[in-house]
Amino acid sequence: MDKKSMFGSVPSRQPLFLSCFFLFWIIVFSLGSPKAALSFEVVRLNPVETFLKDRLSIQFVSGVLFATKFPNDHVHTLDYWQNNLRFGLTLNEPGSGGFLLRGNFEAFFEVTYSLIYEGSGNYLAGGTALIRYNFLQPAAHFIPYVQVGVGIVYTDAYKDTSQDAIGQAVEFTPQASLGFHYLIAPKWSQDVEAIFHHISNANLGSRNDGINAFGGFIGVTYFFKSRR
Repeated sequence: MDKKSMFGSVPSRQPLFLSCFFLFWIIVFSLGSPKAALSFEVVRLNPVETFLKDRLSIQFVSGVLFATKFPNDHVHTLDYWQNNLRFGLTLNEPGSGGFLLRGNFEAFFEVTYSLIYEGSGNYLAGGTALIRYNFLQPAAHFIPYVQVGVGIVYTDAYKDTSQDAIGQAVEFTPQASLGFHYLIAPKWSQDVEAIFHHISNANLGSRNDGINAFGGFIGVTYFFKSRR
């Protein structure tokens, strides 16, 4: 079955629709009931307590990324639907610095799987190490963050020798993101994230034009109970 028949006549829209549908039901049932999900706005939360040192979390995000022609205008098309499961640990207590920069650092290990729906190959699968800075304000439900990371993926896209972007099975994925949590319950948040995602093999393969992709995720985070 080819990619077009798998996703219908407009393949670029179907992955985003499936991501939104899947994440909506995660949020509803994780909060116990549809009624609980719709009443989150009355919950009083303290994000400083949510991000105490050594707190564990698990985050799932899903969305679509699109390859750009920057910096090479001949780069092969590669658009993909990515799903990431992240395991996080806060590294320090929320800081008491300047108003805009108050926050703390968080480290993540990510398991990632992408379905290529436009371009060479079928999938990208691997792992990523990430470091994040959360911007925390007392009594704020809205928690912006920035993060950077690097990972390794295995892909079958290299088998298409008509393209020069991906030249071997194992590729590296340096990346950077801007996102935010919106706290909806003491242990849950809804998440939105914009990402720049690079794929290349550091000239270890015979072809290495690389892929520069931009995209967006939606997701949810669960914060485990603090040991305190």
